[in-house]
Amino acid sequence: MAIGSILVGVALLVLVGIFIARPFLRPQERPVALTEQQQLLEEKEAILDQIQALDFDHETGKIPTEVHALQRERLMAEATAVLQELDAAGGDPTYVFAEAEDMASPDVTPSLDVDTDIEIEAAIARMRQQRSQAPVAAAVAAATVSNGHARFCPQCGTPIDPGDRFCAHCGHNLTLTTSTKTA
Repeated sequence: MAIGSILVGVALLVLVGIFIARPFLRPQERPVALTEQQQLLEEKEAILDQIQALDFDHETGKIPTEVHALQRERLMAEATAVLQELDAAGGDPTYVFAEAEDMASPDVTPSLDVDTDIEIEAAIARMRQQRSQAPVAAAVAAATVSNGHARFCPQCGTPIDPGDRFCAHCGHNLTLTTSTKTA
């Protein structure tokens, strides 16, 4: 029995070793060479991330105002140089760093397309109105009987169907109220 346990332990050790060594045994993929425009776009995004992190650190009080101003000026100069290189290479920058600067300063709000915002807000308002009216319309339609009169529970006032014997909301016996009305 001791030899069997040793063999199981060795087999388990080999399997764990293979599992751990698996990333090293795979053939390594060659990195794809980026074009000059792609490199410039990646550099631009990296600088933008640095600017945003710097602004966040300044807002949270980690960096004094003097250091923030100097570092931000240096990063903006780098960003400007990258954008100029991108323009010279014939690339179309997808993001303007001036917008990032506007968003970072607290007294300036970002310039958004106001018409699009108004359309989105109007669509949201319509959806909310439809959702709030749908349950009411369904309850009224369910409570209306063929002669056009609505039936409601005499105990709680919840709309009821003509064939209901008990109120679904409070459990009131509806057959007693109909028999007393006819009698």
